[in-house]
Amino acid sequence: MQALDAIRKSVVVAAPAEVAWELFTARMGEWWPLATHSLGGGDTETAAITPERIFERWRDGTEKTWGHVLAWDPPRRLVFTWDVSPGSGNEVEVRFSPAGDGTRVDLEHRAWESGTLDTWQSYQEGWGMVLGRYERAAT
Repeated sequence: MQALDAIRKSVVVAAPAEVAWELFTARMGEWWPLATHSLGGGDTETAAITPERIFERWRDGTEKTWGHVLAWDPPRRLVFTWDVSPGSGNEVEVRFSPAGDGTRVDLEHRAWESGTLDTWQSYQEGWGMVLGRYERAAT
């Protein structure tokens, strides 16, 4: 099988790093497309990242873990496993750095050793859409 490169996406948000971090982590449910990109679909109420894990919470209180946090360095760097779907890769790193009056957010989804080209392409498009929603929510 051909080795798949890491997926890299970046956006610049109109918010200081502390606000960009909080929106990305604690307020993730405000911008993540929960209806289409969650395990519970329409039953999903919110999603969040804590120092321990990334997860979704359903309206009935059920929680489903998407991955576990490997590095938590607010408001600069976040690394977590990505265990949502088989072959989706196993690690995502997000970096927050100053960019003029805002913050540059760089996302890298890596370690695609067990991934397929179709899954990789789906995430390549999906991360672009998701980060676009995040960027709009930050303005």
